[in-house]
Amino acid sequence: MKKSHTLFYVISLSIPILVLLGLEGILRIIGYGNSHQLFIPVPNQPAYMQPNPQVIQRYFPSPDAAPNVAIDTQFFLAHKPKDSLRIVAMGGSTAAGFPYGRFGAPAGILQHRLKGLYPQRHIEVINVAMSSINTYMLRDFVDEVLAIEPDAIYIYAGHNEYLGVMGVGSSYQGLGSHGLNLLYLTLKEWRLVQLLQSILLKISSSSDISHADTGAGSNNHASRTVMASIAKNQSIAFDSPAYLSGISQFNDNLQHIITQFGIAKLPVFLSTIASNDRDQAPFNSTYPLPESVLSEINAAQLSLSDIQRIYQQHSYHALVNYRYAQALLNQQRVNHQNKSTDNNLTLSSKHFTNARNLDGLRFRAPEHFNAIITELAQAHSHVHLVNGKAMLNAASVDGIIGNDLMLEHLHPNAQGYTLLAHSALAAMVEHGLLPPAPYQDTQNIAQQHTQVSAADIIFAQHKINNLTSDYPFTQTPQPVPKLVPNNPPEKIGLARIQNNDYLAQQTHLVNHYQQTQQWLLAANAASTLADGLPFNAQYAHGAANLYRQAGSFDYAHFYALQAVRLTPNDINMQLSLAQIQFNKRLFEQALVTLKWVLTLQPEHPQAQQYLQQIKQYASPSS
Repeated sequence: MKKSHTLFYVISLSIPILVLLGLEGILRIIGYGNSHQLFIPVPNQPAYMQPNPQVIQRYFPSPDAAPNVAIDTQFFLAHKPKDSLRIVAMGGSTAAGFPYGRFGAPAGILQHRLKGLYPQRHIEVINVAMSSINTYMLRDFVDEVLAIEPDAIYIYAGHNEYLGVMGVGSSYQGLGSHGLNLLYLTLKEWRLVQLLQSILLKISSSSDISHADTGAGSNNHASRTVMASIAKNQSIAFDSPAYLSGISQFNDNLQHIITQFGIAKLPVFLSTIASNDRDQAPFNSTYPLPESVLSEINAAQLSLSDIQRIYQQHSYHALVNYRYAQALLNQQRVNHQNKSTDNNLTLSSKHFTNARNLDGLRFRAPEHFNAIITELAQAHSHVHLVNGKAMLNAASVDGIIGNDLMLEHLHPNAQGYTLLAHSALAAMVEHGLLPPAPYQDTQNIAQQHTQVSAADIIFAQHKINNLTSDYPFTQTPQPVPKLVPNNPPEKIGLARIQNNDYLAQQTHLVNHYQQTQQWLLAANAASTLADGLPFNAQYAHGAANLYRQAGSFDYAHFYALQAVRLTPNDINMQLSLAQIQFNKRLFEQALVTLKWVLTLQPEHPQAQQYLQQIKQYASPSS
């Protein structure tokens, strides 16, 4: 009797499971739902993969509900070459290089730097960072990142933990708790879950983020910046439950991420994160302040003693801390001019940090996140700390990060991004991922080879103007300031605002710099075309020739090798490689190259002439 009861219970429990599985199967058979993989094949280029520009949609029931963000296009070989080195970069908008894009990101700058340092090595830096995402998405990406066989991971993340997708204060909020969010990440590929999401979205249209009150007026969501649309909870107080939830999710997600990479025996280069402390006032103070005091701290003239008095009474107010820090810094500058021994700099830095920590609108991560990053690096032998913030501090005026290295609240300018890339490079050399190289001595050379042009800088400024003309930098949307070009490259960059065609911009830049005989700038622009279309041998060949014309033989060597890998039987490309090898006094390599040319065309006169010249240089008597 007991056996029949047990069987009855088993069958009773199995029926709903089988029904659900059957419905799931039917939905898949009829093609319902989507599966947005992190990496997808490149159309018409079967040997290459790229990050999926629509991957953000995997977290939303419809494309219209997702923020308008994407991973920058980057093609890489589907099958990792033998003896190559593959680094994957992960993070949010700073790791993605906003507003410059791929070639201004730490990963892009690092990639280009490695070409000059190790021109004969095949090193890839693949960037899967994008705006608005946080450690939930990084956690979700881990298995797919592992599938492309990386040799190391670089992570710069933390600023989107509260107001990014699934953040505790975001309009794109998850399911309300860390556990439920993780459950959703596990089940999101199920078509039944996607169907349920779609039904709930239609029923509860009032929850659509386009109707969310951002505190910036009632303008249509589609016309707003992502920042203006994303902040649902504008007052996350320091040490509040929501604040502590953000810290907890960051710690747990990051711990999981580095543990999974550790199981795969991959080194993780984990960077501290930076923001504009000195020149960005807090967006919102959650601590109430009397109107009379608020008027006083906003007064143009406020003495150090006055703000000290106010601080003693209102030490938990974000703006009070910020004004106190400013007053201390101003006094420090006066002391320096008067050669006084008083030092207010450390105290000033502390209160700038306090102001950020107390800012209720959490677009900038609190300093607690850097403590978590440092602790995790110390606790795991495969995790190496990258001192990104420290490097920016050291290069900043007064040693406090401000507008000299930041474009607004947290995105670095071109120099700031270069420093972040340099901090990653230093850590990778220090911990043996890369062989010793003169990277310290070649920083000036690296800056001369930047792939961020004057056209990119003015286009980026337009994006910053657009961002800062809306909430939270202003309560209501303002007209975006017009930019006026001062030279032909800037004119080319502003034209991109209308056509949004990066390849056309770079082609025009190459032509302009060639016409004006600015060979290094022409080569830098040409290199972005070669990198953007790595299967095009002509672009690589063009970049190699321009770098050779500029006297930059290491970069010329890299692109010449790329060209001949793609078309090994092209005699002109082989001859160009041989010339560059000769310029670098790599005589043995040049001989091998020329012998290959003569194998292809035994009577080639130029190859024979080069061969004789090189033999003379390579002989012991030369």
